[in-house]
Amino acid sequence: MFCPRCKGANVCVYPVTEEKIKHRGCVGWFFWILLAVLTCGLILIIPAITNTRSKIRTYSEAICQGCGKRWKVR
Repeated sequence: MFCPRCKGANVCVYPVTEEKIKHRGCVGWFFWILLAVLTCGLILIIPAITNTRSKIRTYSEAICQGCGKRWKVR
């Protein structure tokens, strides 16, 4: 593998893991709290407190040891 910038052959490939966590917004919290208050049920509010969405993505990234350029390897 060669670097696209400096054409050097000293390239290392590393695995990279990204994680994005999406929390429930204000409208979602208001809905669940209102529902729990109206029905007086703690069973309905527990999933709202513990619910988060997580998206994990792993890809390989190459780094040129000569010039420092980074790029994704497909």
